[in-house]
Amino acid sequence: MTNYHLSVEQRFHLEAAFREIDACEDIEKLRALTRQIITAQQNEKAFAREAMLQLRKEMEFVASKKFGFN
Repeated sequence: MTNYHLSVEQRFHLEAAFREIDACEDIEKLRALTRQIITAQQNEKAFAREAMLQLRKEMEFVASKKFGFN
């Protein structure tokens, strides 16, 4: 998996999560942690999608005002 320009803080949190996973011997805890990670990832994807949609709407609005479309 490629890490795109992670900040130092993000790399730190990633490494901390990896260490927690590696140290865990409780399967139920691993399952719960996996669910949390997947949920967080999907929430980030949804946020990015909504942010891009909002940006697109704003850009289209600005373009319509600039070029007199309306």
